[in-house]
Amino acid sequence: MPNITTSLLNESVTIQRLSGSSVDDRGLSTATFSDVSTTQARVIRENAVSESRGNSRVSNNTEFAVIVQGDVDVTVKDRIKIGSDYYEIESVNPTKDRFGNTFYQEIRMQSGF
Repeated sequence: MPNITTSLLNESVTIQRLSGSSVDDRGLSTATFSDVSTTQARVIRENAVSESRGNSRVSNNTEFAVIVQGDVDVTVKDRIKIGSDYYEIESVNPTKDRFGNTFYQEIRMQSGF
């Protein structure tokens, strides 16, 4: 199976998977994630949007695309940690070569909810 040149994958990202949930003192559900793998990736910042909501509430959203090797185990139920920041995955799009093998995966994610 073909691979992307590692010189293009210049950042390290950690993929985390939901490992459980619990209920806090107020009765709210709290998700617990655990590390599945750390892999080399290419992080591309695509769009930054600032939106005002209500009385001086500002929401800053940044959209990212992350490119990883085709054999990386990642789903839309996972999240990605880059440095100390966490990002929810919106979509995982495999790109295939002419033989039908997954060449790489493009992960779409967004920050700032």
